[in-house]
Amino acid sequence: MGSVEKILLIGLLAARTAAQTPAEPGAVAAPSPPVPAVAQQESPKLPPVRFLFRKPPSLRIGDEFRMDFRVRLQSDIRDFRPDLPIDGDTFVFRRARVGIQGRVYDDLEYEVDAELRDTDAPWRNVFLNYRRFRVAEVQGGRFKMPFGRDQLSGIFNINFLERSLIGSYLAPGRDEGAMVHGQFADGIVAYETGVFRSDGDNSHLEESPGAGRTWAGRVVVAPLARKRRRWRSLEVGAAATSGTLPEGLNSLTGRTLSGYRFVEPVYVRGRRVRLGLEGGWAPGPFSVQAEYTRVNDQRNGQGLGDVDLTDAVSQGWYLSGTWALTGERKAGGIEPRRPLFQGGIGAVELGARIEAMRFGSGVEGDEPPFANPRAANLLENRDRILTLGVNWYLNLFGRVSFNATREDIKDPARSPVLDRTRFWGAALRLQFVL
Repeated sequence: MGSVEKILLIGLLAARTAAQTPAEPGAVAAPSPPVPAVAQQESPKLPPVRFLFRKPPSLRIGDEFRMDFRVRLQSDIRDFRPDLPIDGDTFVFRRARVGIQGRVYDDLEYEVDAELRDTDAPWRNVFLNYRRFRVAEVQGGRFKMPFGRDQLSGIFNINFLERSLIGSYLAPGRDEGAMVHGQFADGIVAYETGVFRSDGDNSHLEESPGAGRTWAGRVVVAPLARKRRRWRSLEVGAAATSGTLPEGLNSLTGRTLSGYRFVEPVYVRGRRVRLGLEGGWAPGPFSVQAEYTRVNDQRNGQGLGDVDLTDAVSQGWYLSGTWALTGERKAGGIEPRRPLFQGGIGAVELGARIEAMRFGSGVEGDEPPFANPRAANLLENRDRILTLGVNWYLNLFGRVSFNATREDIKDPARSPVLDRTRFWGAALRLQFVL
């Protein structure tokens, strides 16, 4: 027996003898010394790997790595009165989106998101976000530019089947770039600011390339975040973008709900400047949201004799409200208290929205207005929509939504149906989110 084993054996016998010896009256028993174990060579432990099936399903490796899997599907049925040419089919499998998102340690977030039905440009969000310093996080890749409350809301989380007109056509949408964002003052103030390759997907659809390199910034303030719960969700914000427009038919345009373009692009050159104001409040089962956006496109040298023309102006607004009849809190999204097939009927929500978007000149001159793309005074056209809707949240994974709409075009000569300006529509959506 080696010396080390002898020492360990003597220690064990001594500890056992001390434990069996009765203590003297009044004596305080001394704590037994720790019993050393025979040294063994333990194999290193691997990080625990877990797969959690929840919303969303998640793969985790210890605390170092997390990957969430997302699958989101939408199908729509649409109809209009009178009958209108529809952009797409009456019944359409609208979206089939898959993606992953998660964290590496606690400092690096990532997201990759693709639309399987868009074979030409499938990628939606593809970015990394470094979040070591919460007051100044750094994000780079392809993601939504910081402008427009409605546009920044996920398409699977909005209150109505379609985004507002200004969220769809005046907000820039996604692009490649980098930004700094964060919060301060105990979360009362949040900001985002960055530089992007161009002016976003919404501005360079079809033949228009949109603006070039664009700066964007947004600030949102929750002034009553420290007050009672009812007021914590109140937010007001402002946003802006600025970029350079190439010469050509590159102004913004708009479409009706059926997909008809009710205003044609005009010749522009110079700066494109967006300004936006927004607000939202979600006390209990209610929510109210409003937004205003104005876009000025310069028309330098676009008149006869290369004279400068007044800006082409695109502007619009909306006001919306919702009410969860079954009492669920709206802030952060509705989760049914009593899901369908689990003793309840799910959650039911009513909603209404009024909105308008118009295109024309910034300042009306002495000349009469024309629809000509080089007119000094552009002939205005406007689309106004009233939407009434109901959302039925079956459970955490499914939602059925119905919207009824009344749409009104200002100029009967630029309407989907000549000399008719008012149209009715209805749409039903089935949605699955994992």
